[in-house]
Amino acid sequence: MSRRIILLSVALVTCFPAGFALASDKSMRCGRHLIHAGGLKDSASQYEVLKKCGQPEAKMGESWVYIQGNMSRTLTFNYEGRLQRIDSARN
Repeated sequence: MSRRIILLSVALVTCFPAGFALASDKSMRCGRHLIHAGGLKDSASQYEVLKKCGQPEAKMGESWVYIQGNMSRTLTFNYEGRLQRIDSARN
């Protein structure tokens, strides 16, 4: 058991250098608005994200990048244009 924990710790330190954290979120705040991911009918559409959050810093195919303070958020949309997932990383 302890060997497994040590190996996992080494793998995490190797894959994620100090100061870098990656997390997947189900929602994101844009001003006073909240957008939701999940890829289902109740998740935000590309139009809703643009309306609530404005233009992204970058668009890379189906992924859009927003910078919020010291956080970088990558929004990925599915083939129907619905927000599938939100990945966050500290800048």
